[in-house]
Amino acid sequence: ALAHGFAPAECDVQAAVVDAGFGLSEDYERLGELARDAIVLCDEGAPTGKRTPHRTEKLAWAVAAGAVGFMMGGSAAGCLPRTGVCHRTCSPIPSIGISQEDTARLRRLLEDGVRPSVRVRMANRLSSGAARNVLGDLPGAELRDEIVLAGAHLDSWDISQGATDNGLGCAIVLQAAAALAACGRTPRRAIRFALWTAEETGLHGSRHYAAEHADELDRIVAVMNFDMTGDPFGFWVPGRAGGHPLLASLARDLAPLGMSGEVHSEPALHSDHQPFMLAGVPVISLAARLPDGGGGHYYHSAGDTFEKVSLPGLYRAAVVAAHTLWALADVPERPFQRMSEGEVAAMIEKAGLTEA
Repeated sequence: ALAHGFAPAECDVQAAVVDAGFGLSEDYERLGELARDAIVLCDEGAPTGKRTPHRTEKLAWAVAAGAVGFMMGGSAAGCLPRTGVCHRTCSPIPSIGISQEDTARLRRLLEDGVRPSVRVRMANRLSSGAARNVLGDLPGAELRDEIVLAGAHLDSWDISQGATDNGLGCAIVLQAAAALAACGRTPRRAIRFALWTAEETGLHGSRHYAAEHADELDRIVAVMNFDMTGDPFGFWVPGRAGGHPLLASLARDLAPLGMSGEVHSEPALHSDHQPFMLAGVPVISLAARLPDGGGGHYYHSAGDTFEKVSLPGLYRAAVVAAHTLWALADVPERPFQRMSEGEVAAMIEKAGLTEA
């Protein structure tokens, strides 16, 4: 088992296990009083067609139901429990990740009429420290006050190398920066490259930047975020249905690298684009796929090591990122305008993300 981020520093809890299914609010309505004073077990995912809540949401529902402990079963085969932040500060109940196999075993016991009891003993170390964002600028030639921002988070969980989450994103940003710096030309606008700190514990680096530069957000033409970015096939522009002719033109030019005209516009949370998206700043990122059995299978576990990275996918993502950043920095007119606060609220509500 692995403690989740911001689990209690110390605890020793023993209680019967209750299966909360996917761990959604309706699962706790079904369980009723059975969840109270129990250690609840749930999956990482959600039913087909439903949004998958973040583990912070699932823990909150368990706490509200009166559970005394929370266990989330991993979706990756291979005895690989996952960690991940589950609370903003210190969780009121122990919160742990367990393996897919242990989850299946507990469920078999429950199906056979056995109600297993689990003891969770923790001795975690909680400490604070200073962490920094890393920023670098490629200056613009004409519209020097306008910025295209490209970022990836540089922190990872200490149980593995963090190769796909998020060494992969950092490599894409650095490779794009190296290519554009060496091309011998200057775009109209500046391109700022950022490696965000402390994303895994609550998007602290990007939130801090957005707050510190609140009066400059109008100057940001677009934000590209690279977090576990796999092999690119299209663009993701949250809240901007239909995309933009610039993106369609880029997709045609980059078709030999696997790009299509596919544009996704459904908003999502829990990565470093979030503070910018919620402030109405246009987000233009890559729609991409990680290989089956690759990094998406192993993230936040001991299996997230370098050999899981698809190098051809990484190379293609870096090339597409560099071309996209250049196009956004050099296009005469901004492809998208900043959303108002009301437009952002409507987008979030339409996507069913208001509670999240």
